[in-house]
Amino acid sequence: MKPWLVIEDEEDIRNIVKIMFGAWGYNSLEFRDGNQAFKWLDQVEAGTYNDELPDLVLMDIRMPGPRGNEIARRMRTLKQFQPVPIILMTAFTLTEAERQTMIVEDGVDHIINKPLPDFFTL
Repeated sequence: MKPWLVIEDEEDIRNIVKIMFGAWGYNSLEFRDGNQAFKWLDQVEAGTYNDELPDLVLMDIRMPGPRGNEIARRMRTLKQFQPVPIILMTAFTLTEAERQTMIVEDGVDHIINKPLPDFFTL
Protein backbone atom coordinates (compact mmCIF):
# COMPACT_ATOMS: atom_id res chain seq x y z
CA MET A 1 0.00 0.00 0.00
CA LYS A 2 1.11 3.52 -0.65
CA PRO A 3 1.81 5.63 2.45
CA TRP A 4 -0.42 8.35 3.82
CA LEU A 5 1.17 11.74 4.45
CA VAL A 6 0.80 13.74 7.65
CA ILE A 7 2.17 17.28 7.99
CA GLU A 8 1.69 18.56 11.54
CA ASP A 9 3.88 20.71 13.78
CA GLU A 10 2.48 19.38 17.08
CA GLU A 11 4.33 16.15 17.80
CA ASP A 12 1.53 14.63 19.92
CA ILE A 13 -1.03 15.09 17.16
CA ARG A 14 1.41 13.85 14.52
CA ASN A 15 2.02 10.70 16.60
CA ILE A 16 -1.72 10.09 17.10
CA VAL A 17 -2.26 10.38 13.36
CA LYS A 18 0.63 7.99 12.63
CA ILE A 19 -0.81 5.44 15.08
CA MET A 20 -4.23 5.83 13.47
CA PHE A 21 -2.78 5.33 9.99
CA GLY A 22 -0.92 2.23 11.20
CA ALA A 23 -4.09 0.80 12.77
CA TRP A 24 -5.77 1.16 9.39
CA GLY A 25 -2.87 -0.65 7.70
CA TYR A 26 -1.04 2.34 6.23
CA ASN A 27 2.55 3.46 6.63
CA SER A 28 3.17 7.14 7.27
CA LEU A 29 5.23 9.72 5.52
CA GLU A 30 5.57 12.67 7.88
CA PHE A 31 6.82 16.23 8.05
CA ARG A 32 6.75 18.60 11.01
CA ASP A 33 6.26 21.85 9.10
CA GLY A 34 5.62 23.49 5.78
CA ASN A 35 9.31 24.05 5.08
CA GLN A 36 10.03 20.30 5.19
CA ALA A 37 7.02 19.65 2.98
CA PHE A 38 8.16 22.21 0.40
CA LYS A 39 11.68 20.69 0.31
CA TRP A 40 10.10 17.29 -0.30
CA LEU A 41 7.88 18.73 -3.05
CA ASP A 42 11.02 20.22 -4.63
CA GLN A 43 12.41 16.66 -4.83
CA VAL A 44 9.15 15.28 -6.21
CA GLU A 45 9.02 18.02 -8.84
CA ALA A 46 12.67 17.50 -9.82
CA GLY A 47 12.15 13.73 -10.10
CA THR A 48 14.73 12.99 -7.40
CA TYR A 49 12.27 11.52 -4.88
CA ASN A 50 12.19 7.79 -5.60
CA ASP A 51 9.88 6.42 -2.90
CA GLU A 52 6.14 5.94 -3.30
CA LEU A 53 3.99 9.03 -3.18
CA PRO A 54 1.10 9.15 -0.72
CA ASP A 55 -2.47 8.08 -1.44
CA LEU A 56 -3.86 10.59 1.07
CA VAL A 57 -2.67 13.85 2.65
CA LEU A 58 -3.72 15.03 6.12
CA MET A 59 -2.13 18.28 7.28
CA ASP A 60 -2.47 21.17 9.65
CA ILE A 61 -3.34 24.58 8.28
CA ARG A 62 -1.29 26.73 10.65
CA MET A 63 2.29 25.63 11.19
CA PRO A 64 5.79 27.06 10.73
CA GLY A 65 6.65 27.81 7.13
CA PRO A 66 4.08 27.54 4.36
CA ARG A 67 0.53 26.92 5.59
CA GLY A 68 -1.36 23.74 4.78
CA ASN A 69 -3.50 25.39 2.12
CA GLU A 70 -0.36 26.75 0.42
CA ILE A 71 1.12 23.24 0.38
CA ALA A 72 -2.15 21.91 -1.07
CA ARG A 73 -2.10 24.57 -3.80
CA ARG A 74 1.45 23.58 -4.73
CA MET A 75 0.61 19.88 -4.70
CA ARG A 76 -2.27 20.46 -7.09
CA THR A 77 0.16 21.94 -9.65
CA LEU A 78 1.89 18.53 -9.86
CA LYS A 79 0.15 15.84 -11.90
CA GLN A 80 1.13 13.19 -9.34
CA PHE A 81 -1.14 14.83 -6.76
CA GLN A 82 -4.19 15.53 -8.92
CA PRO A 83 -6.08 12.41 -7.73
CA VAL A 84 -4.82 12.48 -4.12
CA PRO A 85 -7.36 13.52 -1.45
CA ILE A 86 -6.08 16.45 0.63
CA ILE A 87 -7.59 17.03 4.07
CA LEU A 88 -6.72 20.02 6.24
CA MET A 89 -6.98 20.12 10.04
CA THR A 90 -7.35 23.23 12.17
CA ALA A 91 -7.94 24.16 15.80
CA PHE A 92 -9.05 27.62 14.69
CA THR A 93 -12.44 28.81 13.54
CA LEU A 94 -12.61 29.48 9.81
CA THR A 95 -15.27 31.53 8.12
CA GLU A 96 -17.29 29.87 5.39
CA ALA A 97 -15.52 32.16 2.90
CA GLU A 98 -12.09 30.98 4.12
CA ARG A 99 -13.18 27.35 3.84
CA GLN A 100 -14.53 27.85 0.32
CA THR A 101 -11.34 29.63 -0.78
CA MET A 102 -9.23 26.70 0.45
CA ILE A 103 -11.48 24.21 -1.32
CA VAL A 104 -11.94 26.07 -4.60
CA GLU A 105 -8.62 27.91 -5.02
CA ASP A 106 -6.19 25.67 -3.13
CA GLY A 107 -7.58 22.28 -4.15
CA VAL A 108 -8.42 21.06 -0.65
CA ASP A 109 -10.96 18.24 -0.52
CA HIS A 110 -12.06 18.53 3.10
CA ILE A 111 -11.37 20.54 6.26
CA ILE A 112 -11.78 19.03 9.73
CA ASN A 113 -11.52 20.64 13.13
CA LYS A 114 -9.21 19.73 15.98
CA PRO A 115 -9.59 18.08 18.31
CA LEU A 116 -9.93 15.26 15.85
CA PRO A 117 -13.31 13.52 15.62
CA ASP A 118 -13.69 10.36 17.72
CA PHE A 119 -13.36 8.04 14.72
CA PHE A 120 -9.79 9.30 14.28
CA THR A 121 -8.78 8.42 17.84
CA LEU A 122 -10.63 5.16 18.50
